[in-house]
Amino acid sequence: MEYSGNKDQIYTLQNCIIKLLLCAQKEACDKFDLICQKIKMELPVEQRQSLFLFPYADMVNLSDSIDIVINRFINQIIVLESIENPPLPVDLEDVFKFAKNLPEYNAFQVSEYVINKYLRNNNNALKRIKTDCQKLIPLNGCSSFSDRIELKNNAIIDLKASGNLQDSTKCVESLLKLIDVVINSTEPLKAKGIRINPGESYITEEIKVYFFKNRKIRLEFKKPEHAKKLISFLQGYENNNIHILERHQMSIDKYSSLI
Repeated sequence: MEYSGNKDQIYTLQNCIIKLLLCAQKEACDKFDLICQKIKMELPVEQRQSLFLFPYADMVNLSDSIDIVINRFINQIIVLESIENPPLPVDLEDVFKFAKNLPEYNAFQVSEYVINKYLRNNNNALKRIKTDCQKLIPLNGCSSFSDRIELKNNAIIDLKASGNLQDSTKCVESLLKLIDVVINSTEPLKAKGIRINPGESYITEEIKVYFFKNRKIRLEFKKPEHAKKLISFLQGYENNNIHILERHQMSIDKYSSLI
């Protein structure tokens, strides 16, 4: 509760700062208009044109500066809200447009928008999980999950993690989250991401995950339908045929992804 109060103070301060900047902008523009009116009264047109007043008009127009401040405030909101929520990706341009379309800047409304649309949105969480998983490479000579995937013995998938150790373990953690979604129908936001390192394994009654030291990954599903459903999620197909190479089975029917 103490942190929540501090956060409220920060958002209140954001609102006050934007109001002060807007007031300063209005006062500066009003004063500049008075200066221009006085110049019109005292100087002929040909002398007025030689003054090149446009740069000075730009100086008193604080719109660009205020937009920069709003952008920084939005980033601050995302950081604060991600402490209590999953740090999911947020479209900054979309949030900025939302903030600018408000009758007046309101950090509390911006915060609520970020939480509801991004940080507590199951579709957004699933997209993030799938993005991590799709960085894994099928061990059949293909470069990505958009190509053909080999399914062994009807329930085994071999993959490989590329990149540095941190990226590899992060992708495997997301893979375990996706498996939780597939097998247990868990909401993506609540999916359990078990962190395992190369040389370790994760084993339950439904799935065996081996993460070898050479970064190869083997998934062994108890139920073939879970393996097939995972592939459909990863490939992102919807009502299309998914072509999967199988060593002991000729073909698999259509599958559809969650999104």
